[in-house]
Amino acid sequence: MVLVLVITALVRGVGQNLQDHLEVYVQQKCTKPITLYNAQKPVNMVRIGLEWLWKFTGEGATAHLESGGFIRSEPGVPHPDIQFHFLPSQVIDHGRVASTMEAYQVHVGPMRSMSVGWLKLKSTDPNDHPIIEPNYMSTERDIWEFRQCVKLTREIFAQRAFEKFRGPEIQPGNHVQSDKEIDAFIRQKADSAYHPSCTCKMGQPSDSTAVVDPQTKVIGVENLRVVDASIMPSVVSGNLNAPTIMIAEKAADIIKGLPSLQEKNVPVYKPKTLETQR
Repeated sequence: MVLVLVITALVRGVGQNLQDHLEVYVQQKCTKPITLYNAQKPVNMVRIGLEWLWKFTGEGATAHLESGGFIRSEPGVPHPDIQFHFLPSQVIDHGRVASTMEAYQVHVGPMRSMSVGWLKLKSTDPNDHPIIEPNYMSTERDIWEFRQCVKLTREIFAQRAFEKFRGPEIQPGNHVQSDKEIDAFIRQKADSAYHPSCTCKMGQPSDSTAVVDPQTKVIGVENLRVVDASIMPSVVSGNLNAPTIMIAEKAADIIKGLPSLQEKNVPVYKPKTLETQR
């Protein structure tokens, strides 16, 4: 705790620039018994767990978030800014409440939110929780992008491929149609995707808000590095796990004095045209 206080005092940017991915669940009732509804009943959960422990097979051998995608929210956006995760189940309160029916859903949210928050220590007592202000949905652009998330998800679920599985919309529900109603739904139901990052951002020593330099060293503090998702200057357009592993691998190479691993001509997605959304 003393070290944290010292760093906070020496480096002004510590705890600033908090960024995260926010998401909502759009849920549809399924007309066929092919979802994870029965698998989540207590007896079946025991059976599934034992099969995985014994054989490493069955429904317990996957996280089930096996389908997903990235799309652009509108014309002019150069690379995807909305992410989807599809799940053959209904999730309520992060799984703390049991599913009530056969259903499927997508987790969907913007990738490059313009809302920026902060966190700081509440006191010098290490038992006190920090004060966290994510500042979600504080820009009009973020609100508009979330509307697009709901509208584009509905368009996907309305496709012919879902016809024989598609029941009534559970969430947000057919009664939610206008922009105002969608905004209210999002503010009530949006949750963190657990991607908090960027609170010790990397930058040049001349940047007063930077916490670590390009070598991952804490600016103004000797023999100390930060190597995790907090050193990202801005949140990545996707999940944090793989980029954080990459950051750690790169930091290890820097510490060991190894040369950069630099591939040439790595393919990068570019839309065929910026004049249309798809």
